[in-house]
Amino acid sequence: MSSSSSDNEDDSSESSDDESSLSSESESEHDEEHAPVESVPPKEPESPDNMAVDEDYLTKHQNVFSKFKRSAIEQPAEEAPEASDEDVQDIGPLPQPTLPRDYRLKITQSNHLDWLSKPIYSKPEHTWPFETFDLSDTMKSNLATGGFIDAFSVQVTVLEMMLKDTKENKLKPDSNGDILVNASTGSGKTLAYSIPIIESLCTRVVPRVRAIILVPTKPLVSQVKQTLLQLSKGTSLYVMNLRNDISIREEAEKLTGNPPDIIVSTPGRLVEHVTGNSIDLNSLRYLVIDEADRLLGQSFQNWSRVLVERLEAKQSSMVESWKLRVQKLVFSATLTTDAGKLAMLHFYKPRLVIVNDEEKLVNEMFSTPRTLSEFTLQFSSNKSSLKPLILAKFLMKSNKLSNVLVFTKSNEASIRLSKLLSLVFDGFGVSMVVEYLNSTNNSTMARKKLLMAFDSGQVNVLVVTDLIARGIDVLSITDVVNYDMPNSSREYVHRVGRTARANNDGRAYNFVFGKGEMRWMSRLLRDVSRSREVEMVEEMFLDEGDEEVYRKCLGELQNIVER
Repeated sequence: MSSSSSDNEDDSSESSDDESSLSSESESEHDEEHAPVESVPPKEPESPDNMAVDEDYLTKHQNVFSKFKRSAIEQPAEEAPEASDEDVQDIGPLPQPTLPRDYRLKITQSNHLDWLSKPIYSKPEHTWPFETFDLSDTMKSNLATGGFIDAFSVQVTVLEMMLKDTKENKLKPDSNGDILVNASTGSGKTLAYSIPIIESLCTRVVPRVRAIILVPTKPLVSQVKQTLLQLSKGTSLYVMNLRNDISIREEAEKLTGNPPDIIVSTPGRLVEHVTGNSIDLNSLRYLVIDEADRLLGQSFQNWSRVLVERLEAKQSSMVESWKLRVQKLVFSATLTTDAGKLAMLHFYKPRLVIVNDEEKLVNEMFSTPRTLSEFTLQFSSNKSSLKPLILAKFLMKSNKLSNVLVFTKSNEASIRLSKLLSLVFDGFGVSMVVEYLNSTNNSTMARKKLLMAFDSGQVNVLVVTDLIARGIDVLSITDVVNYDMPNSSREYVHRVGRTARANNDGRAYNFVFGKGEMRWMSRLLRDVSRSREVEMVEEMFLDEGDEEVYRKCLGELQNIVER
C-alpha cells in the first residue's frame, strides 16, 4: 500500500481535487478486493435523480448545459422508426463489379495459335522459272523485262498458295486464309506479294481501293511503288503512294476524286486518311504488312487497332453480302511469334511459311541469307582508340575498296567516321570516296542521288546508321561492316541483310573490342539461324608507322571541326 500512496502523491501534483477524490476511492476499492467475500445481493443502480450532485461541477459547466437545454426545447426529438426485418443486413461480402477483360488476351484465347507449331518450310535454294507459273502474258513479259527469270524460294511458295487461293475464291469467298512469311532480307519478299496481287486485280472494271501495302519508312514506300509500277505495265491499275510532303486535304481530294487500286503507305499516314473517311475499305481484298516486326513493335497511332476494327466491321456484314474476305499478308526477316502482337491482327485461317535450311521454330525467328559469310574480328580493348585506323587498314589490306557499307551507332558517329576515313585513306595515298547517309541528309532526292552514286561505284564506302538500314536495297553491296555493335539480334539480321541479296554472295564483318563486346556479340549470334558458321579473324592489320599517320589525320580533323 505504501507504493500506491506514493503514486497518488505524484498524481496529486498534476490533477484536480476531483481526481484526488477518485484516486482515494480506487484505493478503498482495492482494499475491498482483498477483504473476505460476503454474500451480499447486488445494489440497484441509482437513478439520475437520486445521484449526488456536484455543485462545483454544475457551476463550472453551466453555460454548456444551458445551451443543450435550449436546443432540446427548440428541436423535439423524433421517434426512431422500428427496425424491420428488411433493414437487417446480411454480414457477407459486398457484390463486386465485373473485372474488365483484357482485349488482347481474349483474342489470343479464342484464336488458337496451333498453326505456329505447324509451319510450311521451304528451302532457300529452291527456285523455279517464272515461265512455268500460271501467269498472264503481260506479267511474264514485265518480269522478263525487269530481269526476273527464276522465282526464289519465298516467291515460289507464296505464288503457289495465292494463285490457288484466287481460283478457289471464285466459288468459295472465304476459302483463303491469311499468310505469314519469315524469310531473310533480300530473299524477294516484295515480288512474292506484288505478283499475285497484280494478277488478281488486273481484270477489275471499276477502280476502287483493293490492296493496301504498309511499310515502316518513306524510302521503302518509294521502292515498293516502283516495283508495282514495273509489274503492272500494260494494265489499267492505278498505284498510289501516300506522302508526307503534301497536305492531308490535298491528298484526300486525290483519293476520293480518283480512287487508286493499290495504296502504298506508312501506317501513320494511312490512319489519318482512314479516320478521315477519305479511303473506302468496302472493296479491300489484300492487306500487306511488310517489315512486320518493326510495324507491330510500334504504335503508329494505334494503326493495327484502327484498321482491324474497320475491317472487322466490314467482315461482319458478309452474311448479307457475297464478298471476299480481306486477306492479310505478313512478311518479315525477323518475324515475331509473340501471341499478343500477332493477335492484334485477328488472323483468319493463318498459314506460316518459313524459308530456312533447318525445320525448327524458335521464339523469335531470325535468319541470315543463305549466301552470306560472316566473320568476327576481335581486338583487345586497349586498341579501341585506334578503331578508325584499324578499319581503314583492314579495307586496304583486304582489297575491299568499293561497295562497302559500314554501320555506326549514331548520326554524329557516322559523320565523324566518314570524314576521318577520308583523311586516313588520303594519308596512306589511297584514292577512296567515303560518304555518310543518316537522318540529317535523308531527303528523297539526296538519298536517291547518293545511293545511285554508291551503286555505280562513284562512292566507295558508305557509312550509315540503323535508322535507314532497311531502306537500302542495292544489289551491288558486297561487304557489310558492323563498326559499332548492333543493339539486338533483330538489328543484326537487318544490317547484314543489306548484302547477299537475291541469291548473290555477300560478307559481313563484326568489329569487336574487348571481352565485354565479345560476350555481347556471341549472345547476338546465338539467336540467329544461319547456313554457315561464323569465322574468327585474329590478324593484326597495323604496321609500324601507321599510328603516326593516324595522329596527323586526327589533327587535320580537329582543324576542320574548329573552322
